[in-house]
Amino acid sequence: MTGPPPTGPRFDSLPRLAYVNGLFIIGTLGTLITPAMLEGWAQLNWSATRLGTVAAMELAGLAVGSLSGLYWQRRWRWRNVALVSIVAAIAGNAACLIVKDFAGVCVLRGLVGVSGGLLAALYSAVLANARSPGRIIAVTTFIQIGVEAAFMFSTASVFEWLGSSGLFVLMAGLFIALLPFLTLLPAGWPIALHADASEVEVSQGSWRGYPLLLSFVPFIVVQTGVYTFLGQFGRLAAHLSVAATLHAIGISVVLSSLGSVAAYCLNDRIGLRLPIGSAVLLMTGMLFGMILGSRSAASFLLYISLLQIGWIFLNCYLYSALIDANNLLVPAATPFSTLGSVIGASATGYVLDRGGIIGSLTLTVGCMLLTALLTIPFLRPHHRVRLPIP
Repeated sequence: MTGPPPTGPRFDSLPRLAYVNGLFIIGTLGTLITPAMLEGWAQLNWSATRLGTVAAMELAGLAVGSLSGLYWQRRWRWRNVALVSIVAAIAGNAACLIVKDFAGVCVLRGLVGVSGGLLAALYSAVLANARSPGRIIAVTTFIQIGVEAAFMFSTASVFEWLGSSGLFVLMAGLFIALLPFLTLLPAGWPIALHADASEVEVSQGSWRGYPLLLSFVPFIVVQTGVYTFLGQFGRLAAHLSVAATLHAIGISVVLSSLGSVAAYCLNDRIGLRLPIGSAVLLMTGMLFGMILGSRSAASFLLYISLLQIGWIFLNCYLYSALIDANNLLVPAATPFSTLGSVIGASATGYVLDRGGIIGSLTLTVGCMLLTALLTIPFLRPHHRVRLPIP
């Protein structure tokens, strides 16, 4: 983008940013607390395969809903999209209280996933027109970590108070709470609604956005793959007990929020190239440290904490880089990240089984190198993200 959006200040107003953060965090919550949600179906005695399929349906729906934003973000009225999405999510979560057959639950979680994806696309559209997207992402990630931790911590109490389907009651209630504030959402993209795609400025559609979009896949492969198997890394690399490994992981998740704080504070001061390059180097170093240098619980905690701080920090700047290069592609970041999550969990497990921790180190370091190759050469050398108007 060569200049500030024509209606930029209204996209950066605090009430609107708070609301779109709510849309994104609540809309994607089901995919963040999957372990807790699966406990809600424990009494049905489903196999692990069925439980995994239910989780995959919601992830697939999220990807489809978000990807659709590439089409409608400049054509449809955002408040209409939000209203339909929220109502569908309320209905889907409420129906999960009574529907217990496998096929029905798959359909309902797919519906909730699509609804959440549409809300994620709305968040992406606002982000693409904001003046300081890196800071917005940092704040969103910080809050998201807190909400995820709160839900995971309180799941047992929710089940005790509201029954095994209590999470669906709570999630439906959160979506209901979004309805009264729909008018805080901008009406639409800051060009004429229903405008022909040819009217969009070439500067908003730079080819540089495509490799930057692709970089989300190897980056998320590392993030998801490592996080999924942190327990195994703790036992295999640092020779920790299950209790010590879980304790270290819990502390590291809390510390990972420092990545958001760092991205918020640094913002646009040194552009994009140096923060992204530094984060890639930090993560690569910590991967070597976690696999080859963990000799105690303290060293394992240090490595995985810095690793997670690095990937939260890098996530913020990858979004900023994509917005700078091609803000029309932002809704596609969620489905590309979802693809990375699917590949990351399966590929890391496969490599860990057959190549051990050295094989997993090779995979993750290779993906970090690919992330660097898909980002650093395509960044503007003197880019500065626009600060919000006071």
